[in-house]
Amino acid sequence: MLLNSVSFYNFRNNDTATLPFSEGVNVICGKNAAGKTNILEAVFFFAAGKSFRSCKERDMIRFGEQDAKIEIAFSGAEGTHTLAASLSRRRKKEMFRDGIKISRLSEYLGKFRAVVFTPDHLSLVKGSPERRRRFLDIAICQNAPKYVALLNEYNRVLLQKNALLRSFEASPQLLEVYNERLAYLGAQISVRRYRYLSRLGKSAEEIHSEMSSGTEQLTLRYISPICSTITSEEESEKAYLSLYKAKTAAELKCGVSLVGSHKDDFETQINARDARLFCSQGQQRSAVLSLKLAEGELSKFYTGEYPVFLLDDILSELDVGRRSFILGNLVGKQVIITACEDIPTPVDNRIFVENGKYTVQ
Repeated sequence: MLLNSVSFYNFRNNDTATLPFSEGVNVICGKNAAGKTNILEAVFFFAAGKSFRSCKERDMIRFGEQDAKIEIAFSGAEGTHTLAASLSRRRKKEMFRDGIKISRLSEYLGKFRAVVFTPDHLSLVKGSPERRRRFLDIAICQNAPKYVALLNEYNRVLLQKNALLRSFEASPQLLEVYNERLAYLGAQISVRRYRYLSRLGKSAEEIHSEMSSGTEQLTLRYISPICSTITSEEESEKAYLSLYKAKTAAELKCGVSLVGSHKDDFETQINARDARLFCSQGQQRSAVLSLKLAEGELSKFYTGEYPVFLLDDILSELDVGRRSFILGNLVGKQVIITACEDIPTPVDNRIFVENGKYTVQ
């Protein structure tokens, strides 16, 4: 997978620009708030169908403007293609593949694949379970786009069930119908997340051990009330049904569904201790970088190609040894790195940013 270029129009603080990218290491240099991360955001939008920032789509439109457009050109096993998005404050976004408008997320998910790291991704260790579930879901969707249909249906049925639970007289028959469907969908989702995390954990453990010169062992632990059955969709479905029956009275009292795949989580441990509670900021950053590098390795495993690596402020708070490992591990991959200063590694393409204006060298 190779990103050839990205184009902007009224995106964030940028007016109009087209930026080319080289096959190896691309560095985007500039002061804080100059617009470096905006480039990564625009590129990753086409890998996930959404921003990696917690924002609404209209927030990506330049202040004072009504419309924005972003587009990438990329090459892969299926040839060279383009993906574009038109954003508007007045209507829903429009997505295009090779100039043809598409209507479903699954029509472009998985076509372009990328792994992104930003300082906000420390939330994978110390943030909310929702952020960790989102990480797993986006990674799985890039490799198996049909997974998004499972998520969409599960969320739709969950909303319907919660509405029923909040009603004054919830129908026991209808509640049972919702529970049966949620048990099936939830089992499919939880098992897929668990299988992905198991593979991710093995790869991340090897990467982290090498990064720390063998002094730290990283492990990932999936957290779910159905963990004892999570290797089988059928058994997991039965387990969820049992949980729903056991929690019916409590759910009716609270007016919300208390169990399901929307409550799953995972924990990161270093040397058998919870990284959220017992590790330094630098160790947490190293753990997340291990997860991200492992995510790239799994993408190659599933698709046969490395994704594009988008790394925002990657070297902060890492010691010299870990910096050297990270930079060495990126050889042979297409990488786009943002930094306030130039980085100590051979660079194929440099882009300088100042107040949303870009200069390519």
